[in-house]
Amino acid sequence: MYGWTGRCLRVNLTEGKHRIEEIDPGLLDKFLGGRGLGVKVYSDEVDPQTDPLGQENKLIFVSGPMVGTGAVTGASCNVVTKSALSGTIASAKMRGHFGAELKFAGFDMIIVEGRSEHPAILSIMDDKISIQPGLEYWGRTTSETEEVFKKNLTDNWAARETYLVSIGPAGEKLLPLANIVNNGLLSVGGAGIGAVMGSKNLKAIAVKGSHSLSIADGDRFVRVVTTLINKLNSAPLTSHSMSLWGSAFIVDLCCQKGMLPYKNFQGTAFTESKNIGTQALSNAFALRSRGCFACPVACLKKTDMDNPLFKGKGMAPTYWAIGALGLNCGVSDLSIIGMANMICAEMGLDPIAAGGTVATAMELVEKGIASKDTLKLELGFGQGEGLIQALTLMSTKKGHAKRIGKGGEALAIEYGQRKSFMGVKGLPMAPFDPRSIQGMGLHFATSNYGPYHVYAYTFVEELLNVNEKVDPLTTEGKPELVKRYQDMGAVLDSLGLCNWLLLGLKFNNFVPMVNSCLGTDFRADDLLRIGERIWNQERLFNNRAGFDHTHDSLPERFLKEPLPDGPAQGEISKVEEMLPNYYQLRGWSKKGEPTPDTLKALELEG
Repeated sequence: MYGWTGRCLRVNLTEGKHRIEEIDPGLLDKFLGGRGLGVKVYSDEVDPQTDPLGQENKLIFVSGPMVGTGAVTGASCNVVTKSALSGTIASAKMRGHFGAELKFAGFDMIIVEGRSEHPAILSIMDDKISIQPGLEYWGRTTSETEEVFKKNLTDNWAARETYLVSIGPAGEKLLPLANIVNNGLLSVGGAGIGAVMGSKNLKAIAVKGSHSLSIADGDRFVRVVTTLINKLNSAPLTSHSMSLWGSAFIVDLCCQKGMLPYKNFQGTAFTESKNIGTQALSNAFALRSRGCFACPVACLKKTDMDNPLFKGKGMAPTYWAIGALGLNCGVSDLSIIGMANMICAEMGLDPIAAGGTVATAMELVEKGIASKDTLKLELGFGQGEGLIQALTLMSTKKGHAKRIGKGGEALAIEYGQRKSFMGVKGLPMAPFDPRSIQGMGLHFATSNYGPYHVYAYTFVEELLNVNEKVDPLTTEGKPELVKRYQDMGAVLDSLGLCNWLLLGLKFNNFVPMVNSCLGTDFRADDLLRIGERIWNQERLFNNRAGFDHTHDSLPERFLKEPLPDGPAQGEISKVEEMLPNYYQLRGWSKKGEPTPDTLKALELEG
C-alpha cells in the first residue's frame, strides 16, 4: 500500500484498552483519507442525535495519504467529531508535525471512544501504546503540558521527536468554545472539539514514530514535487506575501475592500489598515518563520510577548485573529491582539468563536441591553484589557465570565437579543463581511461546519483574483464558485495538503503528485467527485442531526441592513437569491436535502 499505512488504532478509554484494525481499502478509494475517511467512519459509527459531550460520542484523528511522504505541504491531520458548540459534524484542521508523526508511528487514524475515569494521556510510541495517568497535567496550559510531558521522557532526543495534541483549561471545563492545540498551533475550525476531548478526560495524545512510508513511483514523485516547489517559489503570494507575514498579509486588502468587520459586523474597518496592516505587524513583532512538515512556504510566524498583562512565546496573530479578536471587538492595538491570540492557544480557546462571543457581549453592553455590572467585566468596544480579562476568565469558568463562555448565541438569547449574534449554526462568523464578498457569504450559509472561510477559499478569486478577475459584489457565477471551492477543500483536507497552496498552484497541479505517490490514475474531475461525495456525506449527517434548509442563512443584519461605510457601502448579502441555484448544482431538493439520484450517483445510497 502506497501513502496509506492501512492501519487504525481504536482506543476505548472506558475500558482502558486498545486494538489495531485494518482499514477497508474500499473506503480509501472512495474517501481518500484525512477528513473524508474520518467523516465516513464517524457517520457510520455515531448516531447524529448523540450528545457531543456524552460517552457515546467519538473523536477521530486521521491523516491523509500524502502526509509524511514529502509531498508539498503533506502535513495536515483532521479531527472529526460532533461539535459541542454547533451540534454539527466538525472536522478541525491540525497543521504542524503531528499528522506526519502519526503516519510514522504506523497509523492513518485513531478512533477514541468512551471516557476515562481519571485524566489521561494517550501515548503512541510506534507500536508501544499506553494510556497514562494525566492528573499531573490537568489544569496546565497547552505549552506547559507539552513541556512537562517531554521533560518526563528523560530522553532528550526522544522528547524532541515527540509531538503532542492537547487541550487547555477551556477544554477541561467543557467550554463550548474550546479548541485543541498541537505545537502551539490552534486547530482551524475546531470550536467545540476541545470540549469533546475534555469530556473524555483526555488531556493529550503524544506520538512518536520511526516507520517509513512507501511511494509508488519515487523518481516521478521527486520530479513532480520539485516542479511544484519551483512554482510556489516563483508565485508572488506564496514566495513573498505568505512567507513574510503569513495569512495576515490579506488584512490590508480586506480593509481596502471593506470586507474586514468592525464592532461585531456593525461596520467595516476600512480606515484601520495603517494600524493593523503588514507594516504595522512588522513593527509590532519580531517575526520568525516556521513551517509545517514538508512545507516550503513557512507561513507560520512566531514571536514573543513581554507585557504586564501577558508574557510568553507563541504564534503571531493570523488574519482571523486580527479580525475576530481585534477589529471585530473594536481593538486595533496589535500587542493586545497578539496577547489575545496567545492566550487562546494557551487556554485552548478557538479564536474566531471566542472573539465573536466577546464582540456579541460588547454590542449588548454598547446598546445598554447588558451592563458591565451584570457581566462583572469591563467589556466595551476597543477595551483591550477587558478582552484579555474575558478570555482568561471564561476559559477557567471563573466568576461571571462563565456566562459568556457559553458562546455568543447563548449569551444573545439569554438577553433576548439573538439578532445581535453574528453567526451561523451556532458558530460565530470568520472575519469576512458577507455583504462585501458575496461568494463567501453563500459559503458561510451553507458550510457543513459553520461560517469558517477555510472550508472554501473563495477569496482566492473574489479578493486576490489569482486565476480570474472576479467581482466580490456580484452574485453571477458565485454558486458555481462556492461549490467548486468547497469540493476542492474537501479533497485537499482528505489528502492532507494545505489549502493555502491554491495561492500559487492550480488544482490540476496536484494530480501528478497524488498519482505518482499513491499509484493511482486519478483525473482532476475524479478527485473533485470524491470531494463532492465527502461534502454530501457531511450534509447527510447534519440533516439527521436536525439541520435543514432553514439553517442555510445568515443573520438578519447582513440580509436587511446595508453596509454603512466603506467601498461596499449600501450593499447587503444576496445569499437568498443565490441559494436555489446552489441547491440545484448540488443535486439537492428545495429543502436542501440530497436527492436519491444524487446519492446514487455519488455511491452514498446505502
